[in-house]
Amino acid sequence: MKEIIRIIKRWGCALLLMLTLCACGQAKTDKTVVILQETAPPTAPSETAAPSSKAARKAAASSFPAEWYGWWKMDHTSGDWAKMYGYYWDCCAEMNLRGGVLSLLLWDEDMPREDCLSSAQLEERDGALRCISGSFLDRELTQDDWTVTRGEDAAGLLWQIEGEYKAVGKGGFHYVIYLRPWGSRWPGSEDEKPYYYESWYLPLIEAGESMPDRIGKQEDKNS
Repeated sequence: MKEIIRIIKRWGCALLLMLTLCACGQAKTDKTVVILQETAPPTAPSETAAPSSKAARKAAASSFPAEWYGWWKMDHTSGDWAKMYGYYWDCCAEMNLRGGVLSLLLWDEDMPREDCLSSAQLEERDGALRCISGSFLDRELTQDDWTVTRGEDAAGLLWQIEGEYKAVGKGGFHYVIYLRPWGSRWPGSEDEKPYYYESWYLPLIEAGESMPDRIGKQEDKNS
């Protein structure tokens, strides 16, 4: 899957039609069952109110988490992507808030930080974050392409980002990204947590490690 996604980003859809269907048979089947069963994703709580004063906004920016971890999934797949319904991946994100603009860099277990899945800029309007520019895979992100839900539950901050990927060829997919600050514990059953949560993430945070540029244990990924 790693090589396929890189080819999509670098060479566009000319090779997508030939490679996407081949990838479907190679993906980990144990990672698709959960979503195919439509188990409940982490609950996205109500929007957190934006700071109302300059002092409050400055304080919020200084304490804003820079490192995030979670997972993203495909659904409503169609056309060339139809057989990838339910696929999902662990992901990490780096966020920097400066001057009211939030820069987000997102990578997953198949696409490390240096070959990221998405790079986006968002700004706050009327208490809501809106995408103003960036990219997801090989497609440009434009204004309002993402729906960002920010909230907090018993486990802490939880962000949910939704978008649509429309291929140059046939079809596309809807995707949802779930993120919590690095170091957070994920509640719920195993089906509601990132795939590498137990085997990779927990040992790192228990050891006090910072977020790395690559996700997952290599021996697990290639098995």
